[in-house]
Amino acid sequence: MIKFYSAKIYDFTQADYAKMYSLLDCAIKEKIDKKHSEKDKQLSLAGYILLWRMVKEMYNKDTVKITFNEHGKPLCDFCFFSISHSVDRIVCAVSDAPIGVDIQQIREIKQRENYKLLSSKESIYVNEKTQNLSGRYIEVFSKKEAAIKMLGLSLGDGASIDVFSKKYNFKTEYFDNFVQTICTQNVSIV
Repeated sequence: MIKFYSAKIYDFTQADYAKMYSLLDCAIKEKIDKKHSEKDKQLSLAGYILLWRMVKEMYNKDTVKITFNEHGKPLCDFCFFSISHSVDRIVCAVSDAPIGVDIQQIREIKQRENYKLLSSKESIYVNEKTQNLSGRYIEVFSKKEAAIKMLGLSLGDGASIDVFSKKYNFKTEYFDNFVQTICTQNVSIV
């Protein structure tokens, strides 16, 4: 089973943020406290608010114990989840199988022969249609990010991920100048 929710930081009140902060353990609070801006702190807390709500809905649990792997990927002992944010948007995906999610705002990308972290095949795909080059680049990058998160890797490992490989299942949506992607392996995404 896969569920995902998205929201904006303005969808939550200061009371929501304060309550979520009080529920988190010290390691997560430390990560949030190191964020430079109040907005970045809200984005992180909003992701956890979504996660807590989904866990309650899907598993009828009131708390989530989170640990981190060597690359900083947050892990849960009874489900898989992934959180991403961009600008003022947050998306959270929860599943019974490994999952990754990414959201990116579409921004101006300059055409290049080869793009950092993209394979030759992926760069050719991006450059096929110059009228939507930025959207195509962000789509590929979002797929890579979602796969990296699903696999628990670091961004530096992104070059080894082929977004055209049949071993990954992607669901990518465009909306309001954003691209959102969910990635799984061996699980179809509805």
